[in-house]
Amino acid sequence: MARIDMVARSDDLGSSISANQAIDRVTRAGFIKNVSVMAPGPHVEAAAKLLAGRQDLCFGMHTTLNAEWDKVKWGPVIPLDETSGLVDAKGYFLSNPSMFASTKPAVEAIMREVAAQLEKLHTLGFAIQYLDSHMFPEMVIPGLDEAMEDFAKKKGLIDHMYFYNLPPGFQDFSGGLPAMTEALKTLPNGQYFFVTHPSLDTEEMRMTGNAEVRGEEVAKARAYETEVFSTPELVPMLAAMSCQGVRYDQAIPQQRAKVEAFKQMSGYEQES
Repeated sequence: MARIDMVARSDDLGSSISANQAIDRVTRAGFIKNVSVMAPGPHVEAAAKLLAGRQDLCFGMHTTLNAEWDKVKWGPVIPLDETSGLVDAKGYFLSNPSMFASTKPAVEAIMREVAAQLEKLHTLGFAIQYLDSHMFPEMVIPGLDEAMEDFAKKKGLIDHMYFYNLPPGFQDFSGGLPAMTEALKTLPNGQYFFVTHPSLDTEEMRMTGNAEVRGEEVAKARAYETEVFSTPELVPMLAAMSCQGVRYDQAIPQQRAKVEAFKQMSGYEQES
């Protein structure tokens, strides 16, 4: 173990061509070794052709029950209608997990969709090794966290909830490598986790956005993450500070995170 092990993850593979290309780029730089795949993503088949054969990567299922953007949407793998509480009248996933408080989807129906998403990724050739969650609907749906934990155990998947030791300061990438270096100097020895959302600043990504953030801002911020984590200087710089990226299947499970902690961080309890 290095002085600092980072379980560094890139999310949203399959959500766009821009994300696919950016994740390919940052993972080839060598620090980020974990990639979370969205089975309902409109470009997941292209993602499989590009990356599924990469033996150097640890792939996970980014369990997807929401589609947060106003113009860019996706829906479930299995047929669902509005009565399920998971989709709108057009068959797309709801934009925010908070909406589940009123639609009240059944955990049993959700888990059928979760199982179908995993089967789809296996069919596409992804060797899924861990399970995580897009937008944490577990915060809103009673019993979903327990069901996801049980599903991971039955399927022999690593449960992401055992790895949420967030490094203070390091999660803010806006200062680039210099700021990351300074944040690392203050970290005690140990294992940490952080997540990135690499993409390219393209017209495709500028089509994203919602009431909280404009698509242009999404595209710019995620393209900057791509730049930071694909730079050739990154791995040597971190290695000089005894910091290395590790896969989930190399990492040490810690105490399982509590859903209540994510509610507090997101402000959901205050909103509800």
